[in-house]
Amino acid sequence: MYYDLRDRTDLPSNLCIRAYSKAVEAMKSTVEDWKDGESRPLPSFDQPSAVYDKRTLTIRDRSATLSTVNGRIEVEYVLGEYQRSYLDDDEHERRMGTLHYREDEDAFYLHIVLLKEVEKRDGDRVMGVDLNLKNVAVTSTGAFYDGGELLWGQNHYFRVRRSLQGKDTRPAKQALARLSGRENRFVLDRLHTISRRLVEEARSHDCSYIAVERLTHIRERMDSHDDRIKRQMHNWAFRELQEMIAYKAAEYGIRVEDVNPAFSSQTCSKCGHQSGTNRDGDTGWFECNECGYELDGDYNAAKNIGKRLLTVPEGKRPSGLGDGQLALKSGTVNGNGEYTPDDPSRSADRESTGKPHSQSAEGV
Repeated sequence: MYYDLRDRTDLPSNLCIRAYSKAVEAMKSTVEDWKDGESRPLPSFDQPSAVYDKRTLTIRDRSATLSTVNGRIEVEYVLGEYQRSYLDDDEHERRMGTLHYREDEDAFYLHIVLLKEVEKRDGDRVMGVDLNLKNVAVTSTGAFYDGGELLWGQNHYFRVRRSLQGKDTRPAKQALARLSGRENRFVLDRLHTISRRLVEEARSHDCSYIAVERLTHIRERMDSHDDRIKRQMHNWAFRELQEMIAYKAAEYGIRVEDVNPAFSSQTCSKCGHQSGTNRDGDTGWFECNECGYELDGDYNAAKNIGKRLLTVPEGKRPSGLGDGQLALKSGTVNGNGEYTPDDPSRSADRESTGKPHSQSAEGV
């Protein structure tokens, strides 16, 4: 590809290498999903971007120099306080970046990669996280992150987009391009808020691990006969949310591990009984047919996902996890189901029947 790209473009040699490397990595990821039985289309890049390394990009405190088809140029940043705090932190090593062009804004954004060495947290406490549509995320510690605003936003943008697509005019096409940018920023803004609060929840319960569900076939597992729900699931950014959780958690030495979530919504987190009739499909409420344990279905699934990490066989268990403890609202439970309250006067019955606390996804 290298010589072909040099003949076809004016790109400097290093940018040619980075361009085809990005395409190859995207193709490798797609092939791996095909091998796992997941159906996905060939990768494509809808917005212009260029990957820069240390030879083609020099990152300074308030400016950068970049290689272009017209030689090296220097550009200044337009920064917020958040970006300044990282650039001014000497503990972060500046590595590389990706230059993005947003046509709807006629503006360039440089996404800079920073590296910081962080020690992994000691301890073997785990927080389980269940992902869904109504509740974007629910934790084993009882935190609920409502997805209502995200679903409303997606439905709103879908309706506006559909009305514009019926008009084959230049203004309509320009409006569609602007709408796409606004929708992406809306979704990312909410996902950043939710992922940050999830990591804060793990820190507040002194967790060293966050257990999340393996995303293979997640849309098939959440199958629905409602066309609107199917569309929402197709657009839902499950993978983006998990990636945000992972890199935000890494900054505090918290490790994110994925587990097989099979039947986590049908299995009782107290006695282990599995049945398709344990959970009410309309209300989402869980009631065990065997022991009578009742709680919110997503909360039950979050507990099960956390327990799955505790019961991973010895040879495959993450290093440092040991026997492990699942963090709950006011205590922990081990892989054998033995509950230890934070307050010794608190009973296991009170922990198992308590109401989870809710958190909004709003307010960045």
